[in-house]
Amino acid sequence: MPPSPALRRGGPAQRWLEALPLGNGRLGAMAWGDPHRAMFSLNESTLWSGGPETDLPHRTDRHEAAAAIARSRSLFENGSVLEAQREIERLGAAWSQAYLPVGDLSVLLEGATEDAPTAERTLDLAHAEHVVHAESGEQLSFASRADEVLVHAAPCPVGARAALEFTSPLVEERRDVGPDSLTVLLRAPSDVPAGQFRRDEEVAWDAGAASRAAVAVRMSVTEGRLLLVCAVATTWQGLGRAPDRDIQEVIDEATAQAEAALARGEEELRRRHRESPAPGLEEVSLALSGSEEAELLATTFAYGRYLLASASRPGLPPANLQGLWNARLEAPWSSNYTVNINLEMNHWGAGVAHVPAAAAALEQYVQMLRTAGAETARRLYGADGWTVHHNSDPWGYTDPVRGEPSWSTWPMGGLWLERELDSLASFSGRSAEEIAQQRFPALREAVAFGLCLLHESADGHLATFPSTSPENLWRTSQGEVVSLSEGTGMDRWLLHEAAQHLLEAAATLGRQQDPVVQRAASALALVPGPRIGADGRVLEWHRDGLEEAEPEHRHVSHLGFLYPGEGPVEPELEQAVARSLEARGDEATGWSLVWKACLWARLHRGDRVQSLLELFLRDAETEEGERSGLYPNLFSAHPPFQIDGNLGIVAALAECLLQSHRGEIELLPALPPMMADGSVHGLRARPGIAVDMAWSGGELTSLALRPTGEGALGTHRVRRGDRVVSVGLSGFEPVELDVAALR
Repeated sequence: MPPSPALRRGGPAQRWLEALPLGNGRLGAMAWGDPHRAMFSLNESTLWSGGPETDLPHRTDRHEAAAAIARSRSLFENGSVLEAQREIERLGAAWSQAYLPVGDLSVLLEGATEDAPTAERTLDLAHAEHVVHAESGEQLSFASRADEVLVHAAPCPVGARAALEFTSPLVEERRDVGPDSLTVLLRAPSDVPAGQFRRDEEVAWDAGAASRAAVAVRMSVTEGRLLLVCAVATTWQGLGRAPDRDIQEVIDEATAQAEAALARGEEELRRRHRESPAPGLEEVSLALSGSEEAELLATTFAYGRYLLASASRPGLPPANLQGLWNARLEAPWSSNYTVNINLEMNHWGAGVAHVPAAAAALEQYVQMLRTAGAETARRLYGADGWTVHHNSDPWGYTDPVRGEPSWSTWPMGGLWLERELDSLASFSGRSAEEIAQQRFPALREAVAFGLCLLHESADGHLATFPSTSPENLWRTSQGEVVSLSEGTGMDRWLLHEAAQHLLEAAATLGRQQDPVVQRAASALALVPGPRIGADGRVLEWHRDGLEEAEPEHRHVSHLGFLYPGEGPVEPELEQAVARSLEARGDEATGWSLVWKACLWARLHRGDRVQSLLELFLRDAETEEGERSGLYPNLFSAHPPFQIDGNLGIVAALAECLLQSHRGEIELLPALPPMMADGSVHGLRARPGIAVDMAWSGGELTSLALRPTGEGALGTHRVRRGDRVVSVGLSGFEPVELDVAALR
C-alpha cells in the first residue's frame, strides 16, 4: 500500500484557513504550528446553541398549515404563483440551531529562545498527527480517540516556563487556575438565529436553556519535554435530547480525562493513539503520479477521507457544513446541516471509499430525525411517514425555516437521506435479505410521506405539492421570480428511486401486500420519471418552457437520477443530462464542481471531469476576491469554507476509477488525463468488494478483488470498456485477475 500523503507547510499559520485540522470524531482542533506559542482552535461536535424545544414557540400549527397549503394550491392552479408562494412561506417560522466553537487554547514558552519562523509543520494523514519540525526539536500534537484528549508535546529547555492562555466567544461561568492546570466552564447561547434572520432576531443567552462545556487543561515537564493535554466535555445527553446533563458531572469528567491522560506520559499516549486509528482510515489509499496536479489530487482524496473520519463518530452529530471545525459563533449558514445536498454529499464517499464511522453516524442521526420528522409531517401536511426540510441540527429540527421557499420549503429531505442510507448499505457486504430487513421499515415511512404529497396535476399525472427545486428560481409570464412548483424534477426522481427500493425490499421479504407498498406500486405508473424538454435538456420544473432566473445555477438537483441515483438511465436521458450540464457551465461553487464531476463521470466523460478538477484544485483566493477552489490549508471554498467539497471530491475521484451501480464492476470508466497513472487499494464496489488495481497510461496493469462480507460472495461481472469477464468469489481472500482479458 502506498504511504498516505501529508500536508506540509513552511512557517506557522497566520490565520485560521492556514491552520491544519485534527479530530477524533468528537474533539477537534486547528493547529497553528507556532513553535514558540502553540495555539489550537478548539471544537467539540456536541456543542450547539439551543435545544430540542428552542423553536417550539414559533412552530406553525396544523390548522394554519392546512389552510395555507389549501390556499396556496388553489392560487397555484389559477396561475397566481407568487401569491401561492407567500402562503407556503407560512409553514416556516423559525430556524435550526448553530454549531459553535469552544475557544482558542495557547501555550507560550516564556524564557525559551524563539525558533526560526520558517519551521516546517506537517499533518500526517496516516497517523492523524501534526508535527512542527523546529530547531529546538520536534513538537507533536494529536487528538486521541483512546484517551479523549488533545495532546501537545514540545521541547521545554531549562529555565523556560509554559504559560497557558484560553479565550472563548462563549460566556465564561467559572475559571480555576493552578500552576500547571486550567479548568474553565463555558455557557453556550440558548438561540443563534442564522445570518438571514439577524436583522430581526438577536443571539439569546438564556442560562436555563443552554449547553455547557468544561475545558480541562493539564501539563507537566519531564526530561526537557512539555506535555499538555486538553479535555472537553459538554452537557450533551444524546441526539434529539435536551443538553441538561449535570454540570458538576461534566466538569468532573473533563478533569478526570485530562489527569488520567497526563499521568500516562507522551510515549504511552502516542502509542495508544496509533493503536486506535479512525475505523477504516488505513484500509483505502490512492496514489497518482505524472504531475504535481496528480499528486495534489491524490492528497485531496486522502485528506477528504481523513476529514470525514476525523469528524465522525456513531451516536454523535455527523459531519456538518464545516465538518468538525468552526471558528465563529455565527458561522456561515450556522455550520449546521443543509439537507438539500450538503449533508448527503458529505457522505457520498463513506461507502465507496469506506469510512464506516461516518456511515454509522449518519444512520443514527437519520434515525433521530425520523421521530422528530413524523410530528412535523402530521402537523404541517397531515401526512403519514416523516419529513425534514432544507435545514436541521442535532436537536431534530425538521420544519421549514422562515423565509423564501427556494431555501426553506422543500419537504423531500427524508427521501433524500433514506436514499443515501440505501446507497451506503449497498457497499456493506451484507446479504440482500439482511439489508432489506433493516431498510424496509424506514423506506416504508419515507415513501408513505411522499405519497401523501401527491395530487392529480392538470395533465392527469400525479405530482407533489408543495414542491421546489432546491434554491433555484424561475420566472412567470408576468416576469415574477418564484420558486414554487409542483412535481419538480428532483421530487420525481427521488420518489421513483425510493419507491423502487421499497418494492425491491418488499419482494425480498415477501411483503408485497403491505398497503404502502401497493400504493407505491400504483403511484409509480402515474408519477412521471425524468422528462426531456423541447431544448433537449432535462426538465427541472413542472412544465416545459419556463424561463430560468439563473441559467447557470449551482444546484443540479433535477439531474440526481444519474448521480447519486442508481437506477437505469436510457441513452437519450444521458444526452439530456449532458446538454443540461453544458447549459449550466463548469464554473460554480466548490461542492457544485464536485457534483458536476460525478455526473460527467457517470457519462464516461473523463475529459469533462478533468476541466472540473482543474477548477477544484485552483487557489480560492485571488486579487479580485474569493472563488471556488482550495484555501491554503486545502479546505474547499464555496466560498466561504464548506467541507462538502473536500468530502465530495472523494466520491468524484472514486467514480472515475470504479462504478458498480449498473450491476457490474466497471473499472476506469472515466479516467481524466491527470489520473492516467496510478493505483488504488481497498476501494469498494457494490455489493461489498474491495478492489485493488493499478494502471499506467490509462491501461489496467493489475487487479485483485476481495469480498468483505457474505453478501459479496458469488459470481460478478467485471468490465473494462467493451471487455467483460466473470469472476467467482467463494472465499474472503483476494482473487488476482489476469488483466489481459480486460484489455
